[in-house]
Amino acid sequence: MRCKVLAEDAFRVVAALDGAVCPTEAFLLHGESTTAAQRLGLYSMLERVAELGLSEVPSSWFHEANKEHGIYEFIKGPLRLFFFKGRNGDIAVCTTGVLKKGQKVDKSAVQRAVGYKKAYEAALTNKTYQVINDEDQ
Repeated sequence: MRCKVLAEDAFRVVAALDGAVCPTEAFLLHGESTTAAQRLGLYSMLERVAELGLSEVPSSWFHEANKEHGIYEFIKGPLRLFFFKGRNGDIAVCTTGVLKKGQKVDKSAVQRAVGYKKAYEAALTNKTYQVINDEDQ
């Protein structure tokens, strides 16, 4: 499994790659014009998480979306960016983002996040995990 660095400071925030595509990056960079400010806000949140760590940012920024599998979501307006807590320097591993349309958590986004988490853990165990930066591509 490969992940791309989204923000790095005292901690590292990465996003899972699906082949050559980074679903998180696509979500943050492309979308409806009505959510441009929220997408920029999410990216700023990731930078602060990389700087301070999850324990030092406001608890209103994220919450647990699925307790059984340890899946969380960053919250910015109607946008949700799913992640799980990583290891070996990865404070958060982002998986996918959605525009929230109702009161319930997007179950398909949670299932994608669970799949990425399983692949991440297997890659760490098998020593096949790779982190890339923009300059590595």
